[in-house]
Amino acid sequence: MSAAMMMFCSASAALPAVMILANLSEYNSLPEPMVRTVPSVSVLIPARNEELNIRAAIESVLQSEGVNFQVLVWDDGSTDATAEIVRSIAMKDDRVSLLEGTPPPLGWAGKPFGCWSLAQGAKNDILVFIDADVRLRGSEALARISAAFLRPELDLLSGVPWQRLETLSEVMIIPLIHFVLLGFLPLGRMRATTDPRFAAACGQLMVFRKRAYFEVGGHEITRGSFHEGIGLARAFRRAGKLTDLFDATAVATCRMYSGAGEVWRGFAKNAHEGLASPKSVIPFSILLFCGQVLPFLCLLFGNLDNLSARWAFMSLTLGVAARGSLAFRFKQPLVGALLQPLAVGFLLLNQWYGALRFLVGKPVGWRGRSLIFAGSLLLASGNFAVAGEARCPDLDLQDQAGVPHSVRFPRDRPLFIVAATRSGTGKIASWVKPIKEVFGERVEILGLADVRNVPSVFHGAVRMMIKDGTQWPVLMDWEAKVVPNLCSPDFSIEVFVVDEKGNVRSCLAGAPSTGDLPKVIAEINAILSKAKGSKAK
Repeated sequence: MSAAMMMFCSASAALPAVMILANLSEYNSLPEPMVRTVPSVSVLIPARNEELNIRAAIESVLQSEGVNFQVLVWDDGSTDATAEIVRSIAMKDDRVSLLEGTPPPLGWAGKPFGCWSLAQGAKNDILVFIDADVRLRGSEALARISAAFLRPELDLLSGVPWQRLETLSEVMIIPLIHFVLLGFLPLGRMRATTDPRFAAACGQLMVFRKRAYFEVGGHEITRGSFHEGIGLARAFRRAGKLTDLFDATAVATCRMYSGAGEVWRGFAKNAHEGLASPKSVIPFSILLFCGQVLPFLCLLFGNLDNLSARWAFMSLTLGVAARGSLAFRFKQPLVGALLQPLAVGFLLLNQWYGALRFLVGKPVGWRGRSLIFAGSLLLASGNFAVAGEARCPDLDLQDQAGVPHSVRFPRDRPLFIVAATRSGTGKIASWVKPIKEVFGERVEILGLADVRNVPSVFHGAVRMMIKDGTQWPVLMDWEAKVVPNLCSPDFSIEVFVVDEKGNVRSCLAGAPSTGDLPKVIAEINAILSKAKGSKAK
């Protein structure tokens, strides 16, 4: 390896090292409150299968003093004892309430939907979102957080809690959160501007002024994301709102993941929105690999001349020293610093793995949910949806008369899809007839029959039955080409409103209730009005 290449590696290692040195003096803890009265707080905890964590999380909040607060917990369909534990605490302390969640709607990931739902029930001025594995430290922690919002210009505050590390994989990888944050984000510049390029936040602990949260749009903005922190920070900055970071070591702790398996899956699930996002993956990969990994490999295996070896050793020293300064500051094991090249190599492999899985339509799951759509619409037919954007897959099936249909987007009018199994056929007319009466030919109505379990000998009879009783095309999905990619598991009947571009605007299940049809009609009217306005221009 040439000396010039090793010089580049040294420059790549020096960038985060110098930035960390400058940022450590800017990344401050919250001061103790200087006044007796601080804004009231709603502590909001989204939880799914957190029976091992939820009691400790709530009790850490209940020890708070010097601030008026409530605790709301959203149970996201837990299959363990999470809800029962919260109920037992709520029976003894009326500051605690359980909100029993519903499955996330189409296009929503579980955590953003839980946070958005919690915010609707919050009654206080400051919204403190914490994960179920976060613990507040000390009785003054919540008051210190609340007092920060005595600054009238502050609307979003976030910080990385002190991380509990109990296995070697945790010691190696999790402190890289601080390395990347403080090594590549100039905090002084961040505070001097509301430029979205300098946005940063940690989803483990995010605090909002309630008024600003709803003005900007809250977690609805990041509804399809499991890495919502940076998306919210960017949205606030685009709206001209002030966001800030603080050192949360003194006010909160967290054990983020337990063991190598969780570390790998946990970091990979967010890769396409973090370091491995389309705009970041190449520059960050070059800087981190050249600055932190390549010099170590060259010293270990390369045949370097003296000058190249010196530059490689300087790169290695800068990386280890930068990581060591963070370990000292945040009271983490120094062995992580000594393993810095291996840790960064692991991180890069993990981020590329997560990003590539996302691109090929197999995103990393977490707690039993898909991380693109926690519900029905998944990746299909070469289409994949980005966070917050639900897309209808292309449809290539024959209808009940044997006529082939190739549904592609964009189209010239909205599409109303009614998907049903045999048990849902009795509810089809109650959906289709009102839509047909209101919109006529302005909306394309399409049926989708889940007939994958029908033996081939009965195909003709099933076609005939549907043909005799239906006046619109019903696509017959004999081989499960579409239904599993569009509909929820074990569904009976689901309807989808799809605009001309293929975006799924709404999805409802079961027979229409009193309020369902007006919602669908209003959604279709909105699509038609937008299309009419676009043509007028």
